[in-house]
This record gives sequence, C-alpha cells and structure tokens, in this order.
Amino acid sequence: MPSQPSRPRGVRPSRVPSRSASSRWVALAGLAVLAGVGPVSEAAPAGAKAPTAATVPPAAIPGPLRTEALGLLSQPSVAPEAAWRRFGPEVVPVLAALAVDTSVPDAQRMRAVTALARVESPEAGQTLQAMLEDPHRPSDVRSQAAAALGQRLGFEAVKTLQARLEDRDLRLREAVAQALGRLGGQRVREVLEERLPLEDVPQVREALQQGLTLAEP
Repeated sequence: MPSQPSRPRGVRPSRVPSRSASSRWVALAGLAVLAGVGPVSEAAPAGAKAPTAATVPPAAIPGPLRTEALGLLSQPSVAPEAAWRRFGPEVVPVLAALAVDTSVPDAQRMRAVTALARVESPEAGQTLQAMLEDPHRPSDVRSQAAAALGQRLGFEAVKTLQARLEDRDLRLREAVAQALGRLGGQRVREVLEERLPLEDVPQVREALQQGLTLAEP
C-alpha cells in the first residue's frame, strides 16, 4: 500500500469555507446592495451608537407636538410646570426650535425659552445652557436663557452665569447681572461686586448695581 506524503510538523491544513457560510455571506451582501447601504458585516462596527433624541433633525419633530406646544405658548403667561410635564423630554427640542423660529411671534419665542425651565428633564437644563453659551444665537434668546437657567438650576447656575459677565454681548451681560441678582445670597454678591469695577459700559454697570440691590438679604 503506497504511503501518504508526510506533512511538516506544526502546519495545519488550510480550511475551505463551508458552502453554507459562503451562501450566508452572499445573501447578506446582496441584501446590502438592494438596501443601498454598502458592504455589511455580520457584526455591528465597534463603537457604533444609536441616534439619540438630540440628533433628531427638526424635520422629524412630530407636527401635533409642535401644535400643542404653540397652543400653550399662545397664552398670556407661561403655562405652569404641570402643563409641560406631561410632554416629557420630547418637548425639549420642540421648544428649542420654536425659540429661534422667526415665523413665531417674539412673545411666544421668549415663552418657549422660559418654558424649558419648567420641563422635567435634565435635557432642558442642558439646552438652556447651550443657548446661553452659543454666541451665534439671537441676543434675546440668550438673555432669556440666562433668566430661565437661574430659575431651573438655582444656585447651581451661578458659575455658568458668572462666566457670561465677560461676554461680548452687552445685552446678555445686563440679563446675566439681573439673573444673578434674583438668585441672591452672599456668593452672588461677591460675584457682582468683583465684576463691577471691571465693567466700563454704563448700562451694564447699572444692571450690576440692580443685581446687587436684588441680592440684598
């Protein structure tokens, strides 16, 4: 009986993909092409993240939710917290969009900013802070966000507001000084007193003085 050729030690025979595995890959690739998404692997890429509420484009905001929010914003004063609580965090991007929508009356836009202080969601506070710190936002929106952030976070907002006392926007500096004054307390007084001699714009100096008056014990 002829002997079989010997194989070098430590070398394993190469494996040929099974017919079922090859068929499975071809099927997946075909589905990918039909769907127009390019090559597909059987496992999701490492680090891939699902889209979050913050990344949803404005066009995806449900029309009925926007309509309901506008209905509440059309009232003479900002609706109470209970009225906004029933919407949940889904209303946060709606209010943020309405705040900068020039087709919406100014009074309703400002109420949209204030309403964010009454939505029971951490995203509401984060949105207000982003509005306040974004120099590309309209001045009236940023100023309203300063007041709303103070209402939302209380003394936790002092550090964020203090940083905006050096903002290039004069109107915002005025709004921040008044928002700090409404919070009151010794820490606020120290912040305002520290900024007063550094401020050279009369109208902002006056706002700082008003803030100190509001912060009186």
